[in-house]
Amino acid sequence: MVEVFYLSPSSGTQFNVVIRLKYPYILVNYATMLRDYAKICRKFAKILLIDSGGFPSSFLYNGYNTSDKHYLSFIKTVRADYFVLRDYPCEPQILQKFKVTVKDQIHKTLEHHLKLLELYERSNVRATPIPVIQGWRIHEYLYCLDLFKEHGLIDKFDYIAIGSTCRRHKTKEVRKIIMTLSKELKGKKLHAFGVKLSVLDDFNIWNALYSCDSSAWDFKKPKQNSLQYCLEFLRKLESYKEKFENSRYTPLLIE
Repeated sequence: MVEVFYLSPSSGTQFNVVIRLKYPYILVNYATMLRDYAKICRKFAKILLIDSGGFPSSFLYNGYNTSDKHYLSFIKTVRADYFVLRDYPCEPQILQKFKVTVKDQIHKTLEHHLKLLELYERSNVRATPIPVIQGWRIHEYLYCLDLFKEHGLIDKFDYIAIGSTCRRHKTKEVRKIIMTLSKELKGKKLHAFGVKLSVLDDFNIWNALYSCDSSAWDFKKPKQNSLQYCLEFLRKLESYKEKFENSRYTPLLIE
């Protein structure tokens, strides 16, 4: 079931809202200049997760424009609890821009995961890595999963993310991907990046995921009301939690 919902601020205004609320679960995107807010958030965050910024990095550079060593150094500096291994998303706009295929992205993800893990194991970074299963259609996610199994990446980790679930408009499709991987990864804690509220408003999805994140609470809305929109967004999530967990309900928002 969804036990952790991360707010993943994508602007200074949103970070200020998170800081004002002292929200306990925070995802910070390393690929933006806003990453230094992680140092402030660490003071009150119960869980701080650093995302590699796979989508913006892939869309702008067809890869990463900073070294793995620098990435790990940042994770250590902000004392993150978790960090996402560097992956290569499979959104159509990336594939079209760089003339690559989903399988190309999957193999690059595997190779970079293994490379970064090798460096991580020689470092003194205490944060726990989270691998990312990539794909676009179900059979592609399963292909990626098989590759990860062959290289020992599934047995090694308890917390695994599902990539390329953000920026999708087909709710049923996203739900089917999550449920398929949940069945294949039974017993693992699953994270879905940037899933819409419409995806989460489903008993099976709520029980399949351990965590998810969003920065969409004030999307296309006046930024001066960002705090209000964030509270409304969190109340909506609480209503799902209450609906699906009944007497086991505990508030997501700690005020």
